[in-house]
Amino acid sequence: MKCIAAIGVIFALLFPVQTFGVVLPSLSRQRWPWLGIKTELPVEDCGAPHDIISVQLSSCSSSPCSLPRGTNVTVNAEFSSNGTTMSGSLKHEVYFILNSVKTKATVIPATCEGTYCPFQGEVGLRFTATLLVNSTLPMLRGSLQWELRNDSTDVMLCYKIQITVR
Repeated sequence: MKCIAAIGVIFALLFPVQTFGVVLPSLSRQRWPWLGIKTELPVEDCGAPHDIISVQLSSCSSSPCSLPRGTNVTVNAEFSSNGTTMSGSLKHEVYFILNSVKTKATVIPATCEGTYCPFQGEVGLRFTATLLVNSTLPMLRGSLQWELRNDSTDVMLCYKIQITVR
């Protein structure tokens, strides 16, 4: 009897259906280490059409990510193309969220465009940018929200990382 229940759970996970107003989870957005897909830092997907493959910040390797005030942090992110090509430019919209206060961050370059961005990474599309950690930010724990928007202002990529400004 336990075997039948376990098979039912596995079936429900592999083939999500809507039952009594509840959507069972889909496995398509999870990361599988045996496929070589991983996230360098734990990130929260804000809900965008492209899956996050990896995010790396030069100032840290664990969460919460420590961001020293008055420094520049190099950010590398790789995301799935989901079969689409990126044409035009992608604009970075980045925010520090500290004590529920959203503060716009400065990113160089402000747009990701041309033949160098986004470029093909190991598994998906990749970009590199520099985040300026303003010296006037309060020394608090919070999150960093990163969005890439296309020319139509549609969100193409969105993720959050837990941070500590020091």
